[in-house]
Parts: sequence; C-alpha cells; structure tokens
Amino acid sequence: MEEESMRTADERLPSLSSVADGMIEMIERPSEDIAKGCVVEASKEVITEHEHVAFVSYFARALLLSWVCLIVRFAVSEIRVARQKCKRNNELKFTWVELFQYRLEHHFSTSKWAKPMLLLSATSILILVGGAMLAIVTTNEDFTFDSDSAWIAWTYVADPGTHADAEGTAVRFVSFCITIGGMLVFALMIGIISDEISGRVDDLKEGKSRVIESNHTLMLGWSDKSLAIIEQIALANESEGGGYIVVLADMSKVEMEQQLNHAMDSNERPLKLLGTTVVFRSGNPIMEHELSKVGVSTARAIIALSPMGVEPDEADSTMVRQVLALNSCELSAHIVVEMQDIDNKALITMVSPDNVEVVVAHDIIGRLMIQCAREPGLAHVIESLLGFDGDEFYFENWEKLTGCTFFEVTCRFDDAVPIGVKKASGYIDINPPNDYVIQENDRILCLAEDNDTYTANDGSFLSKCIVLSQKLKAAKMTIPRRGKEKLLFCGWRRDMADMIVQLDEYVAPGSELWLFNQVPASERVELLKDKDNKDEVRCSHLAIKNVVGNPIVRRHLKILNAVDNNGEALNEVSTVDQFDSILILSDEDASTCEDSDSRSIATLLIIQDVQRNLIDKKKKLMMDEKMNSSSSSETITAKVLPITTVDGDTTDMNNNTNENDDETEYLCHEHKCVPISEILDTRTRSLLSVVGCTGYVMSNHIVSLWMSQVAEDRDMNAVLSELLSAKGCETYIRSVDHYIHISSCQEEEQKAVYCFWDLALLARQRREVAIGYKPHNMEWRDSTDLILNPPNKNVPRVWDMKDMLLVIAFD
Repeated sequence: MEEESMRTADERLPSLSSVADGMIEMIERPSEDIAKGCVVEASKEVITEHEHVAFVSYFARALLLSWVCLIVRFAVSEIRVARQKCKRNNELKFTWVELFQYRLEHHFSTSKWAKPMLLLSATSILILVGGAMLAIVTTNEDFTFDSDSAWIAWTYVADPGTHADAEGTAVRFVSFCITIGGMLVFALMIGIISDEISGRVDDLKEGKSRVIESNHTLMLGWSDKSLAIIEQIALANESEGGGYIVVLADMSKVEMEQQLNHAMDSNERPLKLLGTTVVFRSGNPIMEHELSKVGVSTARAIIALSPMGVEPDEADSTMVRQVLALNSCELSAHIVVEMQDIDNKALITMVSPDNVEVVVAHDIIGRLMIQCAREPGLAHVIESLLGFDGDEFYFENWEKLTGCTFFEVTCRFDDAVPIGVKKASGYIDINPPNDYVIQENDRILCLAEDNDTYTANDGSFLSKCIVLSQKLKAAKMTIPRRGKEKLLFCGWRRDMADMIVQLDEYVAPGSELWLFNQVPASERVELLKDKDNKDEVRCSHLAIKNVVGNPIVRRHLKILNAVDNNGEALNEVSTVDQFDSILILSDEDASTCEDSDSRSIATLLIIQDVQRNLIDKKKKLMMDEKMNSSSSSETITAKVLPITTVDGDTTDMNNNTNENDDETEYLCHEHKCVPISEILDTRTRSLLSVVGCTGYVMSNHIVSLWMSQVAEDRDMNAVLSELLSAKGCETYIRSVDHYIHISSCQEEEQKAVYCFWDLALLARQRREVAIGYKPHNMEWRDSTDLILNPPNKNVPRVWDMKDMLLVIAFD
C-alpha cells in the first residue's frame, strides 16, 4: 500500500510542475506583450511629436514669410508713392529721410494700427537679421537658420538674460546686438501700450462713454447759469433722497468738473448737491449721436441753455436747431429752452408747439428790473418766490374742497397759501374771483414748503374769520395810485426798446425816463430799432430824456444835462436825488461778469454818495433859511419864559427847534430813492453786503431759478410769466395801513391785533391774495420766513402802520 501511494505521488509531480510552468508562461506572455505595446505607443508618440514640431515649424515659416511679404509689399508701395511725387513735379527735392518722416507721420495720423504694425515690423526684422547672423557665426552644423537661429534670436529679443550662455566672441557679439535691439523693441512696445492706456483714460476723463441713467434732468450747454440751475435741481431732489443731473456741453469735461468743485469748496455760500449726482459729458448738444449717449429718451426734463459769446440772433438760431435735434429723438420729457430775443420766440413755437417751454432771459430780466426799481424790496421777494430753498408753488387736487368758493379756500391751509386754480381745461387762473367754485378736477395752486408739508384743515376757523372780516369791511381804504414818476436808467442794453415799452405800461401819464449812458444821442434812435428789426418806440405815458456820460465818472453824475437826438443841449437839468427810481444796468460790452459787476458797484456807490451829499447840502440850506428867518426875533425868544396855555399846559418854545429839524429831515429824504443795480455774478453779493448795499437784483441767478422751476413743472412758466408782467396779476408790497385803521388805534386797548388770516380775507375783498408780510423792525434778508407763507396764520399779533403786506393783485 505504501509503495503504491509513493508511486502515485511520483506520477503526479510531473503534472504539477507542468501546470506551474504553464502558469508562469501565462504570466510572462502578457508582460512581453505589454512591453511591446508600450514601445509601439512610445514610438508613435515620438512620431506624433516630431510631426507636431514639424507642423509648428512649417507654420512659423509660413507666417514669417507672409509677414516678410507684407513688409516688402508695403515698402514697394511707398517707393511707388515717392516716384509718383517725383514725376508730378520734377522740381520737388527731398531726401529719403524726409520722405520716411513724412510718410511715417501720415500713417500715424490716418491709421490707428500704425503703431502696432511698426512694432511688429521692427520685431520681425530684428528676428530675421539676428537669426541670419547667428546662423552664420555659429560653427554647429545642426544649427540652421529656419529651425534654431530664428528661435534663439526671439529668445534674445524677449529675454535680455538669455544670451549669457552664448559661447564664442562672434556669437556673443551678435547676441548682444540682438538683445540691445530687443530692449529697444520692448521699450517701443511699452510706449505704445502706455499711450493707448493714456488715451483710454483721457477718453474716460473727457466723458466719451454712454450714460446709463433714467428719470434724470438733462442740461444741454454750459453757461454762467449752470451752477445755479444745478443747485436748485439738487434742492428740488432733496425730498426724494437725491437724483441725477447729466450735463452735455461742447467744452472740456475736466473744466466743467473743476468749476463745480470750486463752487462746492467755496468759503462764501458753497454749493451743496444734497445727494444729487452730476454726470458730465463732452460733446456737441445739437448732434443726434451725442444726444443718444446722455439718455435723452429717458430724461424727465431737458434744459437747453443759450450759447455764450455770440450775437443774440445767432444764439437763438442755434437753439432752434437744438430743438429740431431733440425732436428727432423719442422724448418723454418736456424741454425748457433759453432764448435771448423775445422776437425769436415764435420760431420755437413753430417747430415744436407742444413739448417746449421758452424762457427769454433778457425779457425776464428787463421786466424784473423795472418792477424792482419801482418796488424796493421786491427783489428779495422774487428771489425767495422762485427758489426751491423755502416755499415754492405746487398744484394739487383736493376732493374735500370741491364745491367751496375760492374765498372760503383762503383759510383752509394752515401751512400753505392758495393763490390760484388750474382748471380741467388746463387754463391757470391766478387770483380767481371770490365766488369761483372749486370743481371736481380742479387743481389748487398753493405756495408751500413742499408738496407733502400741507393739508386742508376742517374749516372751523373760517366762520370766525369771515365774521371778523365783515366787521372790518368798513375799514377798507382805497390804495393810492402812483402819480407821475421820474426814473433814471444808467447804462445801455440791447433790449432797451422792450424795457421802455414795458415801463410805459406801468407808469402814469406825464412820467419821465432819463437815459444816461455813453451811447451818442444821435445813434440811440437806430439802436432802439435793433437794426430795423423793431418799430420806432412810441410811448403814451413816458417822455424820454437823453443824457450822454460815463456812469462810473463822478462829475458826470453830479449834474445830468438832457440833450436832443442830435446831441444839442436842452435847458433841462436834473440831479440823482430828484428821481423816484434809479436803475443801474449791467455793461454788456464787458468781457466777463466780474468786470460788469465792478462797473455796476462803482456806479451804485457813486450815486449813493452823490445823493447823500446833495441831501446834506439841501438840509443845510433849509436850516440856514430858518435861522435867518428867526434871527429877527432871536432876542425876544431868548427872554421868553415857558408859556402857560389857556388849558393850563406849559409849553417850551425851544422844543419847536426839534420839530423843525424833524420836518427838515423829512423833506430832505422825501425824494431819496434806493438805486437798484443789476448784478450778474452771485459772488458779488458778499461784496455788496460789506458796503451795506441792499439795492441789487441777481439777474442771472433769478433766470436760473426760473428755468429750474419750469424744469420741475412746466406749468410754472405760465404762472411766473404772469406774475412778472404788466398784464394780469403782479406782486405788490403795500402798507398794512391800507387794510386796517392802525393810525386810529392809539390807546392800549385799541391796538391793531389781528391774525394773518384776518388780513388775507380783507385782501380777498379787494380780490387780492396775501402771501406774507414784513415787520417794520426787520430787514428783508431777516424776514425770509415771513414774507412768503408765514407760520401761525391764525395767531393774532400787533400790527404797526409801517408793517408791509405782500399781495398778488391786478393793480
């Protein structure tokens, strides 16, 4: 048994060994196959890499050859140009250097790709020449031009440190030259890139990009009114948390930003934006593609300013083209256009009758100056009325007031003053009749601080006010009308004829207007016709007197001698203390606003000083006459004791001296008037306050306020036009004594104690709208909160006969 088992084991061993050998063979065969496969794949990758290198090499050669062909072609074309120039003119002599400079400058100025192409050409030439030189000086047989030297030359150009490993004197010299050329090429590249970046930055500074804004105010043009308009629009946007103002003007963006920053950093009344952002863009406002860059179609209001430094007719024609350019765009906003001549206003109406509001600056200033000269203090009222810093006009529909008469509406607003109604038809009725009934769709025009600061009250105070007004109805007195006036205009304006016509509508028959300026009398008739564009001035109430002289020369202002139209002297003489109103007009021939204001201030100070001297002289003469008349009774008067009258009262005759002094002072100041000067620059205001001058009108500033009001609400143009014209309602400053008998209230218990609403209802009985008052013991600049929409309208106060009431009335 054991032998059989051993024999069986021996027989099995060969079979097991064969199995093991088979397994080893099976394991080794895949390894060999894998190794063979790896070798095959590696050889394929090597072949692919060689193919890729060859492809890149061929591509580089083709690209380089193409570039060389382009350079050669360009050089050939330049040579042809030179030959053509020589053929056209045989006498033309030039060198190749001059031709190269001329053509290089030509390409730089006509093509934006000239600099990059020059850089690429210089780099290619350097690589070609440098590679060829390296191939020549290198002793290595495998080092060929197309495969090695061009690439090595490029590395020397791109990296100055690469040539450090070069061997051999000739190779190192060539490598050094290529490296120096590469440094110059890269310096040229850096210069080109720097110029391009600087150009892009300059374009950003100049405002060439598109404005991405909506519901903004767009201002077209830049003038001396721009900063004031920006300030007023910012005040209007303050209640809404700010807004955006976009300015497009044909001047440097940097210059406009500098002017704005200077105004904001000023120590004297700095400009405050109050959350409003101002975006400037440089461009021509009358070009359509420039308008599309500033969001003209998404603006809520557009202000077009008249260009400065050009003739009025030319400026107005530019504004007509401006309106035409705007009409070519899809607009959702109304346009406020500044014109300089009232006669050209019809041109705008013809080209755009629906969405344009025209503001004639000279016409506004002329009317304003006339009213302010005849109503001292009115300039402060108008400036407060037009500005957004304080109270302004608002239209609002009040359902609870429907069915009430306008007389009843007078006392229905605690924090506002109603002055008119905008009817459903669109007509604006300022100071309507007392019995006018408020309709359902009527919008009441109120003077208030803001559109959300006033509401209609319950009317409980109305009945008491009406009862009191009926009791005081008998106290109503007739307001005295002005008699004949004597007025003086110092200076000359292009629209002098319009001012004379407007003044003729205000004054009573028999009034006189003296024109004192340097224009020869023989030329004034033609100037008033404005180059035959206007008819001859014919006045029904005014008599015009011409005086030739310089308003800033003192001796010319002491005595005014009238002359006829030929310059011959008349027997009519006047002095500056004999006029009821004196108006100093700005000098339009001055180069800047500062120069014009300087002349106006000098004239104002001289007139005030001459007035003072003349009044003192008259006062002294009157005192001397009284002293001479009383010298005959001087001895008797010295011996007279106090006299006892029949009633037992003691009277000292010496007290009459003080009474005579008061009477003399009254007579001397009876004809003294406050000269009103036109000021163009708002910075001049601080200089006037230093010398204590209060008679001035900020004409440009008021026009800016007007345009800002119209930009926010186009209905304001009709409202303000009526308030500053001789037709319709105007703003008047009247004594409170014209409404209540204050002079009869002498005793303590009979003092004139009434509230503002009492006087407002008394004014309504005359069809007047009381908008505020000025206490006699306060200056105009200190009573800003009272002259318009005063607070505590139902609180009684003691009125003085010297207090002034501000009303809107027809006459």
